[in-house]
Amino acid sequence: MKTAVVASFSRAARSYGAHAGVQKTMAGWLAEWLPAERTGRVLEVGAGTGLFTRRLQPWSGPITATDPSAAMCAAGQAALPGIAWRTMTAETPLRGPWDWIVSSSVLQWLETPAKAFAAWGAQLAPGGRVLAGLFAEESLPELRSLVGGVTPVAWRTPAKWRKEIREGGLRLRRDQTVRHVVTYASAQAFLRALHRVGAAPERRLTAGEMRRLLQDYAERFGEAGGVRATWTFYRFEAEK
Repeated sequence: MKTAVVASFSRAARSYGAHAGVQKTMAGWLAEWLPAERTGRVLEVGAGTGLFTRRLQPWSGPITATDPSAAMCAAGQAALPGIAWRTMTAETPLRGPWDWIVSSSVLQWLETPAKAFAAWGAQLAPGGRVLAGLFAEESLPELRSLVGGVTPVAWRTPAKWRKEIREGGLRLRRDQTVRHVVTYASAQAFLRALHRVGAAPERRLTAGEMRRLLQDYAERFGEAGGVRATWTFYRFEAEK
């Protein structure tokens, strides 16, 4: 994950929980695939402030929640003091063996997912599993159509994610894709939510560019109750 992305999420640590509506939806959707018998050693990658961590409980066995942002870990520790929190990047997982490596709403930020998956596989226990949910291509087509496709995220289709999983040495057990259309009160509310969870653009817009963007978004994608934004959710379970 880029240093600038980590810094952006660090700045958003205090406001993340109040604006992470779509991330909460992802956490709930991913939790549907948690095992019936919740036991073993768990490593959570990109835990943020603990949205998915909460969904893991109750769990029989140690849970270690991690994030590359120390500020996110501090917020998570304050909210869930019974969980072990550590600063860690996805590409350099803590030494296992782990029975489960889980991740929600973060993998889309990785520059080299296959490299991270290979590192995860090296730390999985025999029979260990990976369970992850992320935002895939075609997420936010409305916004991207207005900014020329420029985005800090390297969007990948589910087919490309399957390729990354395979190249990382993992065997895909199951996966699923769904689309969610979210209505925000206004274009400003939508962009504010992105900013306050840390998903900031690589280039700051000028005041004039921002006014034009807000106007165009409202005109093209407005609907009853506000404006729409389309998200593509992808979840998968894999093993070594």
